[in-house]
Amino acid sequence: MADLRALAEEELERLASLIAESLLRVTRPGREPAANARQAWLPSPVRPEPGPRSDTPPVWTGAAQTLDGIAPGRNRTPGAGRAVSVAELANVTRAAAAGRGPAPSTAPKGRADRTAAPRGQKAATIEVGIGVSNRHIHLSEADARALFGAPLAVERAISQPGQFAAVQTLAVVGPKGRIENVRVVGPARGATQVELARSDARRLGVDPPVAASGSLAGSVGGVTLEGSAGRIRLEKGVIVAGRHLHLSEADARTWGLDDGDLLDVRAGSGARATTFHGVLVRAGPRYATELHLDVDEANAAALATGDRARIVAWQSGRAARRRLITERDVIEIARRGEQIPSGTLLTPSARDRARALGLRIS
Repeated sequence: MADLRALAEEELERLASLIAESLLRVTRPGREPAANARQAWLPSPVRPEPGPRSDTPPVWTGAAQTLDGIAPGRNRTPGAGRAVSVAELANVTRAAAAGRGPAPSTAPKGRADRTAAPRGQKAATIEVGIGVSNRHIHLSEADARALFGAPLAVERAISQPGQFAAVQTLAVVGPKGRIENVRVVGPARGATQVELARSDARRLGVDPPVAASGSLAGSVGGVTLEGSAGRIRLEKGVIVAGRHLHLSEADARTWGLDDGDLLDVRAGSGARATTFHGVLVRAGPRYATELHLDVDEANAAALATGDRARIVAWQSGRAARRRLITERDVIEIARRGEQIPSGTLLTPSARDRARALGLRIS
């Protein structure tokens, strides 16, 4: 029995030696190792050569990987899951880090397309030209005749169809100063409107609101217009024109944008690059596609007329509009024992009724 036990131990030693020799041979397939070479079971990791610098980290670092495979999403499709298993991704990542394989693909599979493009269209880069709008004035027919004694005369056409820079200019006088040679833009409109940059308003000593062109309900007055044939003091009509994007009908249809939509637009480069938020879309047959910024906005981003801007986000104007609550609506809400929904607008009578009924007003 002792001889049999010793024989078994010798056989085990021999078997272990054969296994070790086999493992050493497979480290370099097709080649026999040198007799005196010492080889490891696994090759030593090789650090990959650094690539060119980039703002985007390499995928295998993990910083560039998305959570699409594990984070819940609103647009999940049946059967959606990880692109690869955790173990498989870990192994491939280690291999890539050691320079022994390509970077792993992290593209999600089995998942619906997510896109910020409006109305479900395929998202695409949308670039528009920039027009820098200096201070200017739109006049009513009556005010034009009072100031100049004659209708407006065309000096040159401007970018928007049917509009022109008039030969006539005006001086605008405010409580603290005056600005000479402010261009009049024609044709005549239903109401006189003075569009200033914020720096112009400070120079004149007035504080107009930011408003869409033509929206004069909250506008201010306090300035006097002086023309070649007369002068007019304005009680309203002075605004800082809100940034806006004029869109032709064809471009609005192609890009899926509607009049009244709101955009975020990226413009400029380097340290002066800026994203302009809340850009109002003005779409229709009377417009040519162009982003209008005032002089202050353009200077802040080092922009000039003819530069390009890129649309980076979109919001439906219909979604942004708030529901108007009337007094009848308030009575019905109280009857149902509910509260007034947040984010709604109330008419004055509806607000009074809500207070009388003890309803909370957001």
